[in-house]
Parts: sequence; C-alpha cells; structure tokens
Amino acid sequence: MAEQPETDIEQIINDTVNDIWNEFDTDRSGSLDKAETRRFVNQCMGSMNRSGIGQDGGVSDEEFETIFAQFDKDGSGFIERDEMAIVVRKLSGL
Repeated sequence: MAEQPETDIEQIINDTVNDIWNEFDTDRSGSLDKAETRRFVNQCMGSMNRSGIGQDGGVSDEEFETIFAQFDKDGSGFIERDEMAIVVRKLSGL
C-alpha cells in the first residue's frame, strides 16, 4: 500500500481535531478545559473497552491528571488545537 502524501495526512489530522472540537468543546471557547477533556478521555476509554481494550469505568482522577498534563504541553490548564494535533499524531503512530 502506497504511503499517503504528507498534505493528506495533515488534512486527516486537522479533520480529526475539528471533529473532536465539534463534539467536546461544548462552551465553544476554542480550547478544551479539564471537564471537556475528561469527557473526551472517558469516551475514548469506553470505545476501547467496547473493543476489548482497556478497563471499565474510565480513568481515575490521578490517571486523568497524568493524561491531561501530557496533552497540555504549555501548562495553560486548557488543551489547544495544536496540542490535540500532537496527541492525534502520536496515537496514529506519526
């Protein structure tokens, strides 16, 4: 299978981040606060659990804080689109 050109990959990443924002940025602030990010993480964990990966019940408070700190590269207390794009790239193996 041929590798996709970088611009196609970047478009897929941008589309994925846009989809995340459309669903989880409920206050339309342009960034995800901790509550919005927790919903995103718990939904991802629930999806993984339904696929036979992961654990029931989402993540603990301690696990969430660790995950949030990894997402929040600039330490602002919010997840920005460019930070989420980094996460999507990592999860995609890029």
